[in-house]
Amino acid sequence: MHINRNLINNLIICVMIFSANIQAKELTILTEHLAPFQIVDKNEISGISTEIVEATLKNSSFDYNIEAYPWSLSYNRALHEEDTCIYSIGRIPERELLFNWVGQIISSTVSMYSLASSTIKISTLNDAKKYKTAVIRDDVTHHFLLSKGFIENKNLYVMDNYDSLLQLLEKPSRNIDLVVLNDDLILHRVKSTEAASKYKSVYSVQDFTLDFHFACSITTEQHVVAELKKIMKKLEQEGILPAIRKKWTPIMFNTLD
Repeated sequence: MHINRNLINNLIICVMIFSANIQAKELTILTEHLAPFQIVDKNEISGISTEIVEATLKNSSFDYNIEAYPWSLSYNRALHEEDTCIYSIGRIPERELLFNWVGQIISSTVSMYSLASSTIKISTLNDAKKYKTAVIRDDVTHHFLLSKGFIENKNLYVMDNYDSLLQLLEKPSRNIDLVVLNDDLILHRVKSTEAASKYKSVYSVQDFTLDFHFACSITTEQHVVAELKKIMKKLEQEGILPAIRKKWTPIMFNTLD
């Protein structure tokens, strides 16, 4: 039986190149500034969610680059771009089939806030439909309120960043009554107790827990997602991820186990 050694050698080289390419795959990881979950300071990105995601990525076979943009841009890129992942993204039924879900990062609570001087009283989510509420575009709270019957440009208004969101409450000309925010976020966003005292929680959204996840685009190869899932689960079981959460507990306010 004649063996074509050149053919075999060429096949070996091709396999080696293919394997090297798999190992060298670079993932784009997208996020936003959302202290204390991810904190963007000049060229550095930190925060509890960032530490958990990086612990996962550093134990994988992939190179990666973390980039921060306004949420709507990061979200829409992660919807469509191959080898692209995103954090911290809320997992809700409306998004279930839109992403490959890697793992849960942390859970927290969400409330509707008004100015402290406001006389607004809300007992149910339906009560809030009488008022004008602002949210971040493509944020989980945006999609959640749409699913509950809120209507854009009637009683629901969308903004592109959190600074603009809070400023709306202080602009009488905009007639915004409420904003919806993660409870940890508002206390870190305003950065001082005095500034935080300008706002008050008028309704805690009891039927909505903010479950932050790490997820990848549908077009990201399944073996990539499978490896990240396996690593994140292993780090959870080994206590690595719980230790990161515990380290951040002193500056967190409303995280859930």
